[in-house]
Amino acid sequence: MQKTLLAAAGLAAAGTFGACALVLAGPVTPIKFDVGPVASLLNPHLSQNWQLFAPDPISDERGVIARIRCQGEETKWTDISSSAIARTQSSRFFPDRESRIVSNALVERFAQDDISKRLETRGKEDLVPSDVSTQRRAERVLARYAAHRIPCPSPHDPDDGPSAVQLRYVVQPLTPWSERSDGSARAEPRTTDSEWIPL
Repeated sequence: MQKTLLAAAGLAAAGTFGACALVLAGPVTPIKFDVGPVASLLNPHLSQNWQLFAPDPISDERGVIARIRCQGEETKWTDISSSAIARTQSSRFFPDRESRIVSNALVERFAQDDISKRLETRGKEDLVPSDVSTQRRAERVLARYAAHRIPCPSPHDPDDGPSAVQLRYVVQPLTPWSERSDGSARAEPRTTDSEWIPL
């Protein structure tokens, strides 16, 4: 009897999770509006999305490298995104979530809504509102993170920290699936440098 009750409870939990995931990931329908508040209980830890598949699949990999200025000296470029990902992947059961600082800031830095994209493809860039404040906020988060991760080369005073950070965004376009076996189809990475961001 007890095993039957446990099996029924497990099936009910799995069925509820599946139904909520389908409602959240599905198209906008009247059902989504009716049961959306209940289905949203899955957020943020068990949220579902179709980003890998449609309507706008991932087409590039993005990373960021940074250098800092300490007492007038500039450090070498240091990869701050890969080190955070490596720390996350070092523990499968209790992963470090520090990589989300970098990935979320990168998404926010390059985020663009659908209407802006359509206007740009039609050659009407002058109608696109520039959301500079969001980009600056994302850059400040990345700058503070870089200042925390990159040590000053030769601190004269322990209280002296970095005075400014420069970021370089590296975007590597992914090879289309149909050309995956063609070695020459791999595109060169694109880089964009920010101005020096004072801390």
